[in-house]
Amino acid sequence: MHAKTPMHDLIIVGGGPAGASCARKAALHGLDVVLLEKSIHPRDKLCGGGLTPRVKDLVDFDISGVIERDIHAVRLISPSGRRPYLKRDTQAGYTVKRNKFDHHLLKKAKEAGAWVEQGTKVVAIEQLRSGIRVLTNGDSFRAPLLVAADGVNGIVARSLGIRNRWSSDRVGLCIAADVPVDPSEVERAMSVSEEEDCMPIEIYFGSVEWGYAWCFPKRDELSIGVGCRMDRMSNLKGSWRDFVSMLERTKGIQVDPDSRNVFRVPFGGCEKRVIARRTMLIGDAAGLVSPITAEGIYYAIESGLIAADIAKDATESRNPLLVRNYQDIIKTSICRELDAAKFIANIIYKSSSNIELIFKIIQADPVMGELMVDIIAATKPMNQLKTALFKRLVTRHPLKALRLGL
Repeated sequence: MHAKTPMHDLIIVGGGPAGASCARKAALHGLDVVLLEKSIHPRDKLCGGGLTPRVKDLVDFDISGVIERDIHAVRLISPSGRRPYLKRDTQAGYTVKRNKFDHHLLKKAKEAGAWVEQGTKVVAIEQLRSGIRVLTNGDSFRAPLLVAADGVNGIVARSLGIRNRWSSDRVGLCIAADVPVDPSEVERAMSVSEEEDCMPIEIYFGSVEWGYAWCFPKRDELSIGVGCRMDRMSNLKGSWRDFVSMLERTKGIQVDPDSRNVFRVPFGGCEKRVIARRTMLIGDAAGLVSPITAEGIYYAIESGLIAADIAKDATESRNPLLVRNYQDIIKTSICRELDAAKFIANIIYKSSSNIELIFKIIQADPVMGELMVDIIAATKPMNQLKTALFKRLVTRHPLKALRLGL
């Protein structure tokens, strides 16, 4: 039936968390939605897989079945080897395997009525007088509206002249691997003791400039990686080798050198333009990623839901110009939060001495320790955290605040 339909209401390119979330909500709004995904799910997606607890507040269905670990603690490692273990009673986050998590979201989009075409690669975008035509490897689709959820390397932004390339200070490069570990050994590898009774995620600062290394526990594997902003990149492969050697030595794990993968992430901050005529960019395609941790799943889902609401309004009013409202909403919501995160990132990553000074503060000040957990895990809107951080540093640590550059 769908194949004979000359015009859909909405085409979405990309079936990750952004695209799937947009497709589900748009379908629930009653729109005729087609989602085009180049892979076949479940597909491998290398990623740390850390979720902020705020993700559960965004979705309208249960995700507990795809959560690998509940996270209540963070261990931070400074360049000099300080290792504060920061535990909290409330949820600090979750870890997931992206192949399972993304597949779950895509299934929920299908259940809502979205038509999902997998194994379908988009090769070109054409602007029509009355809509958009999306050409794939074997077919074409038309709609008055298009949503680009095709990630950092997506074709839509290039085809429509929104962005030809990412500047090197706006994109990060990561080397990462998922290391199989017997479930009984995960706890031992993460060094949980009686004093450290909650399994943490680990963030290593100092391995690279303007970035970090990580080790996140899953049920039967450890997600490890190193990533940094590309304009500050120097011998990332060497940093990866050093990090792997350290983990093999300290955690007693073996990392298959061929298992690693390299991928790019937009490194936080909004594009000047996240729309074109009849088109909205969401998630990584729009650069909606934290400049502190490069985590983007929350913003991917949030932007997808916003785009679905705009698509509903534009479809009902037959006014594609309403995509301009998407630009305004993103600028006044997600972009403000990312601007606050950029302010914090500029303090943290300014220098190794700044990182060490921050570690000294959080080891002496439990409130600052709580704030750092909130910042790393993005448990609250970053605007609130920026205000709280600034106030705490200036009022309780004024001399150190000056040294940090506040």
